[in-house]
Amino acid sequence: MRYLTLLWGDPSRSTQPGTPELDAELAAYGAFAEAAGQAIVTGEALVPAPVTVRAGDAGPLVTAGPFAETTEVLGGFYVLEAGSGDEVADLAARIPMARHGAIEIRPVVMWQGGTGSGDGRWLATIWGKESADGLPGTAEWDEGMAEHGRFAEEAGAANLGGGALQPSETAFTVRNRDGEVLRTAGPFAETAEVIGGVYLLRAATPEDAAALAAKIPVAPGGAVELAPIMDLG
Repeated sequence: MRYLTLLWGDPSRSTQPGTPELDAELAAYGAFAEAAGQAIVTGEALVPAPVTVRAGDAGPLVTAGPFAETTEVLGGFYVLEAGSGDEVADLAARIPMARHGAIEIRPVVMWQGGTGSGDGRWLATIWGKESADGLPGTAEWDEGMAEHGRFAEEAGAANLGGGALQPSETAFTVRNRDGEVLRTAGPFAETAEVIGGVYLLRAATPEDAAALAAKIPVAPGGAVELAPIMDLG
């Protein structure tokens, strides 16, 4: 099974390019990648400068900051292949962010494509209220998938991939504090809205990215959080 792991951390700990601190952090993530091997389907670091995008009659409505009001921000993600929740929890505990932040783990219903390469790439996370009527296996789910299929067709090459997630009740969060692995049930952020899926997009400018994100189907009252993917070369 594939799992989306979301890396939540304190934005004040973010390191700047060209510094020894960033070099040390990249080395730690390189060691994790080497240890995890083929269990890593894909993964990227994010620039800690998210915006929230909503569709509007006159164009996309863009506000600075993340959708959910939390003290932590999304610093990156992995899609991991694992045979069980225990196996992916063991992998997630080795991610460097687990030592001072938290790793939210969500089983993926389906995953398509990858992240491509180079700059001009964005992670779009879809936030909204969760309803039992819109879960896998329901007519509402099938209708939603059809809407996303139309978006993917319209986006064309700008859609680099993405996936839908299992219900939030399947989520759990992993922390690693001095070698002690702490596992708690539920998503990392305790909010009325949850992440239902993600897209990986390519757009030349923030304005183009926002216009594309505004076309992603979301539930009433929901929104898309958009963050630049860091180009690490």
